[in-house]
Amino acid sequence: MPKTLRVVESDPRWPSFFDAEAARIRAVCQDPNLVIEHVGSTAVPGLPAKPIVDMALFVPTFEAGEAYIDPIRSLGYDYHGVAGVPGRRYFDLPNPVAGELDLFHLHMYPAGHADAARLLAFRDHLRTHPAEREAYAALKRDLVARYPSDILLYIGGKTAFIRRAYRAIAGLPPAPAEVVPYSAEWPLEFEREAARLREAVGESAIGIEHVGSTAVPGLSAKPIIDMMLAVEDFDAARPLVHRIEELGYWYCGENGIPRRHYFIKEDDAGNVTHHLHTLEDASLEARKHRLFRDHLRAHPADRDAYGELKLRLAAAHGQDRAAYQEGKTALIERILRDAGWEGEVPSAERDRR
Repeated sequence: MPKTLRVVESDPRWPSFFDAEAARIRAVCQDPNLVIEHVGSTAVPGLPAKPIVDMALFVPTFEAGEAYIDPIRSLGYDYHGVAGVPGRRYFDLPNPVAGELDLFHLHMYPAGHADAARLLAFRDHLRTHPAEREAYAALKRDLVARYPSDILLYIGGKTAFIRRAYRAIAGLPPAPAEVVPYSAEWPLEFEREAARLREAVGESAIGIEHVGSTAVPGLSAKPIIDMMLAVEDFDAARPLVHRIEELGYWYCGENGIPRRHYFIKEDDAGNVTHHLHTLEDASLEARKHRLFRDHLRAHPADRDAYGELKLRLAAAHGQDRAAYQEGKTALIERILRDAGWEGEVPSAERDRR
């Protein structure tokens, strides 16, 4: 039965729920000194949240956590392995009422795990930055209205906000729109990453294609490899999300394109290196990716005009991605129509070019 999502006002009882459950876990694990932190939205006073208490449990190593699995399961928790985050063990305590959200989520981390550090930093950031807390609350209300029974897309829809917060916490400025000359390394990098993805998704996908500007020889581009994972059906592709996350990707939900699973990958410095668009093979969006790429490959004058425009826009609006994207709109529409596209070009699609 699908679970109905609810975002409710902050409940002052949530910390006491955490305290009681943490005590239960310490008792069953026979370790009164076990470090368990209250994380997630219910750990932030004043923040509306799904009424699920998230907890982070810390163990010395990933292997050491093995000893705690059965005791925790004896409390009624379901164990889901790493569930998209390598090095983490994930549990949830189901609600006995069918169709209701889980009661608790437990994330078990080895000491020093980067994802755990981010969870704690994000919690503390929201506790001390009221404007960010209110913006996050507004986003969650919007997402739960848009996806009232789809927790996967709800969670993915929060990623862009969370990534921006992580950059701010790390003292990093917003990433600029950098456009560089074409590199012969780009198709090689696509092939390397596509091989990793093929191994992860197996026969669940129809194919993986290099799309976007880095797929067009001679075209200046942002140094980000765009890839399209073609699938038969959007909903049937949901099990692929955790597999792809385990390769180091962030899952971003639809990100403005209906029936798309969108992912990004970063390097260790937080720079985006890959975009992955998981699309139904017969969709209009997949057709647009192919049409735009193939037209630019076959029409050097349009390729050069597009590249020169991007270089000018990056120089003028490198710190304003919205202005950079908007500046490309007219030329993208003209190129798509010359390539045979009919009808309006959605702005969200243009923003991914």
